[in-house]
Amino acid sequence: MRTGRILSVALAGPLVLGACIGAFDREQSEARPSPSTAASDAPGPTGGDRSSLYGRIAFDNHDDVWAIDADGTHLARLTHSPGPDFDPSWSHDGTQIAFRSERSGEPEIWVMNADGRGQRRLAAGLSPAWSPDGSVIAFAGPAGLSVIRPDGTGLRVLPHTEGGEYPSWSPDGSRIAFNSNLTGDHVMYIAQADGSKVEDLSRAGEGWQVDWSPDGRSILFTSHRDHPDNYTDIYVMRPDGSAVRRLTRDRAYTPAWSPAGDKIVFSAPGLFIMEPDGSDVRAVHTPGVGETSLPDWTDWGRSARSIIP
Repeated sequence: MRTGRILSVALAGPLVLGACIGAFDREQSEARPSPSTAASDAPGPTGGDRSSLYGRIAFDNHDDVWAIDADGTHLARLTHSPGPDFDPSWSHDGTQIAFRSERSGEPEIWVMNADGRGQRRLAAGLSPAWSPDGSVIAFAGPAGLSVIRPDGTGLRVLPHTEGGEYPSWSPDGSRIAFNSNLTGDHVMYIAQADGSKVEDLSRAGEGWQVDWSPDGRSILFTSHRDHPDNYTDIYVMRPDGSAVRRLTRDRAYTPAWSPAGDKIVFSAPGLFIMEPDGSDVRAVHTPGVGETSLPDWTDWGRSARSIIP
């Protein structure tokens, strides 16, 4: 991601959004190695030439939203609220970030400027994703996937998306990939942007935290299908759910494409960048941050650096 529709959201909220929150928390706990194994199980960086990396990556450490240049410079903490802030999503022009905040005690969608200023609440929900043209933000709302304008107006629930989470837009903005765990099996779907013609991608197996490639040909996702211990790795598939390939073998999660689609950033549990085929893994050093999650990458980074220490 009308009076009557907003009312229905409020009535449905405690039950459905609570289920979404529970699913989210379970997925995150499954995806995180324990502190005793995190260092040994993280992918070993191969070095690589950082000079070719550009843009800026927003991410969270399960407490606050941070940002760093893709070459590992200009690390900045963007939020300082009393409750956890996480799951950032860049606007199309890199000037704003949508994110999930629980500073009120409940999951809410907030928006802020790229430097961390101008923070404002939009709606109840989680896992925001800015549309390619910047006109709306999709998110997991109390009654299903919803969209809202960045100014907080135009809230609309997409039909046939109950329990939907982690939306990701196709590059042309016509479709939204997402997952739902209402049945307990993490099924992935693709819906038209208006919520119609929902396509079941269960042929691809279970998965979540989807991210559509800039060229529209591939979708990244997280899955624990190959881990009997419930840890996770990163996979890629075609938008029709075919040609599933495993990219990592080191308990990785929350992948996101670079703006050009020539790199992938992910957590494991630090921040790492790799090639689209899973090779040339390199660490993005984030000193003092701790565990990282849910990165998002913009090519407008040099004009979007935080001025907040």
